[in-house]
Amino acid sequence: MADEAPTFVSTADFDDRPGTTLPTFVAGEGLGHDSVVRSAKRSRTRDAAAALELMLQPGAVFGRRYRIQKFLGSGAMGYVCAAIDESIDELIAIKVLSAPMQEDPAAFERFKNELKLARRIRHRNVVQTFDLGFAEGYPFISMEYIDADNLLKHLARRGKFDEQTALHIFRQVLRGLRAAHDCGVVHRDIKPENILLNKDRIAFITDFGVATSENLVRRREYAGTPDYMAPEQWRFEDVAPATDIYSAGVLLYKMLTGNLPFRTDSLHDTIEAHLYGTPEPIDEALPISHDTRALVAAMMAKDAAERPNAAAALERVQRLVDRARSMMSAAKGAKVLIIDHDDDDSCFIRTVLEADGYRVSVAANARDGVDLAFEQSPSLILMDARIRGGSDVPDGLAFLRVVRSDEKLRNVPVVLMTEKTLIGMEGELARAGVADVLYKPLGNGDILEATKLMAT
Repeated sequence: MADEAPTFVSTADFDDRPGTTLPTFVAGEGLGHDSVVRSAKRSRTRDAAAALELMLQPGAVFGRRYRIQKFLGSGAMGYVCAAIDESIDELIAIKVLSAPMQEDPAAFERFKNELKLARRIRHRNVVQTFDLGFAEGYPFISMEYIDADNLLKHLARRGKFDEQTALHIFRQVLRGLRAAHDCGVVHRDIKPENILLNKDRIAFITDFGVATSENLVRRREYAGTPDYMAPEQWRFEDVAPATDIYSAGVLLYKMLTGNLPFRTDSLHDTIEAHLYGTPEPIDEALPISHDTRALVAAMMAKDAAERPNAAAALERVQRLVDRARSMMSAAKGAKVLIIDHDDDDSCFIRTVLEADGYRVSVAANARDGVDLAFEQSPSLILMDARIRGGSDVPDGLAFLRVVRSDEKLRNVPVVLMTEKTLIGMEGELARAGVADVLYKPLGNGDILEATKLMAT
């Protein structure tokens, strides 16, 4: 996709003379900061490209079995589409190599290696791969379909995550990495684009297109995404699980700050920064604990031997999460008022919040919501945008006016639950007294995150 930093696999003229510090790239196109060589040059013809695009049109049947539903994106070596496997009537994903096997045997070998390595890993936080097939000479891999956006898209919408949300997601990434490393697999391309996050805040590692095995003989190639590559990758040294840990440290930095740890203007500067530079300090004004900052620094240590392994990093994150949970235990039991005419929605939200320790009241209209608000003094109000009421309080806007006029209630956050038709109106809603907006359909994570931030 255009907004994603490209992964590349590039052979290079490796100069192993003493004192050599930087790689010399094979001459090629796009050796800049934003565009690098993705792989060995492919000799795809225009006819072959047009044929593949036609085969992947929505509604087309690919490989006599998979009915294409929609295009999902592109990776280092091919295209990814959602498709119905008509043999079992199930939605899956297929990743199709962007050149026929005979036109790029080396790319096919990497593609096959992706399947072999990814299939070793069986874990909730890793996208599962199924099988290798061919359609009109194009190799493809079938895999689990995840209805989710990648972290890059989430960050584009939000800017950054608060510390606890970032740690909740990152803990799952580390679990997936630990499973991969236990199987001897090094991903080599951990970055926001390769982490999927669904509406229930479950994270999945995907795209093992440049993964390698610890048992493989060292290959003279650069593989990864420059902004996330560890120093040893640039020095042409053996990669190991610690290489993924470095990239994961950059990922956590990005999730917490919305920025990369090194701000550079060229690929050369990016390489220099990862080899010798000190990451830009995380802004002291950000509400991020000292221990989380220390974890980022440890994972980004220049010396691979100084980085924690995935299991040790996971233990540190778990301690941080547990400590935050205990600190918030006093806030649990906070009162939340739900104002929603939809019984199913109210029941779902109430179940989620009560399971997390909140005391919940429900009103089916704005008038009853006003009565309960004055009676119970809630810490947070969740209100459906379409709510209506009695003669005294005709609708949600009137409810907001009543609440904001009362000294006792005016500081109680009101979170509006609405359809996506109101996207772009956040400024007007804020002026009306809305503290935040949740877009339906809601997942457990959406509700708990908003409640945690507003009710504590």
